[in-house]
Amino acid sequence: MRVLLTFFLLLAGAVGAPAQQQWTLTEITDGSVPAEIVADSRELAIDVYSGALPDGRIATIANTDDVASAWYSEPTGRYTHGVLGDAIEAGALKIKTPRGETKTFRLPRTEVFEDLTPRLADLDDDGRTEIITILSSVTQGASLAIFGVSGNALVKQAQSSFIGRSNRWLNIAETGNFTKSFTPEIALVKTPHIGGTLQFYKYQSGNLILIVSARSFSNHVIGSTELRLSTQTDLDGNGSADLVIPSADRRSLLVLGFTSTGLIELARVAMPAAIDKAIGVEGSGSSTRFLVGLEDGKIYAVHR
Repeated sequence: MRVLLTFFLLLAGAVGAPAQQQWTLTEITDGSVPAEIVADSRELAIDVYSGALPDGRIATIANTDDVASAWYSEPTGRYTHGVLGDAIEAGALKIKTPRGETKTFRLPRTEVFEDLTPRLADLDDDGRTEIITILSSVTQGASLAIFGVSGNALVKQAQSSFIGRSNRWLNIAETGNFTKSFTPEIALVKTPHIGGTLQFYKYQSGNLILIVSARSFSNHVIGSTELRLSTQTDLDGNGSADLVIPSADRRSLLVLGFTSTGLIELARVAMPAAIDKAIGVEGSGSSTRFLVGLEDGKIYAVHR
């Protein structure tokens, strides 16, 4: 059985004049979508590497000269925040090169990687791979930290400021070309459980540059290991990525895009319950369909 619900939203037109559009929510009850909505095909690091973070996964990237894979290791209980369901975080970041060499970056005892899986991308179009992580101070909370290979070592290349107090976290949403520039941006939500602030960063000349910030978003349920409450698509057909992310209460699905005037809301769709699972996306433009799982156990396809 498929149950239809209809909501209305404002979609920004090509000249910035909003036009009313209709979206439909179709409940999926035939088992065609997995309970986690988007299956995570990345290998568990502990199944491959001794000493890996037990619930962490291995990030991989193809056709690079410096990094082939990355994962977190050296589990530690020195930070008891437990935002990801337990008080075990990672004390080290490891990578494997295409030649099979392993390199390690080990944090001091005052810091942890409060994360599950690193992200890999060339953020500055220099042909080298950056490793994108969530690095937390046990007294100052979380930060965004970028690592890379320099010479024969794995090094920290850039870091945002810590949030400023213990037990304050951020969750990386997506890395993509949101602004139509030559290099991608990193989107994250700072304090996603406390009126979360969405931020977009650019990595340039060895620095992290904050390009825009907006309030009232969330991409995580406290205590959950599911960090993928976001995705990206090209909803407005302008050739750049648009960010798909929940509102602060996770009861609305939002699509955000950049225009010449800055960050704008392309879509807002009210949901019958709070979003708590990975968000799936199929198609683009007018054929876009989102797959959304809610706290009440129901799964919906959101489509026009």
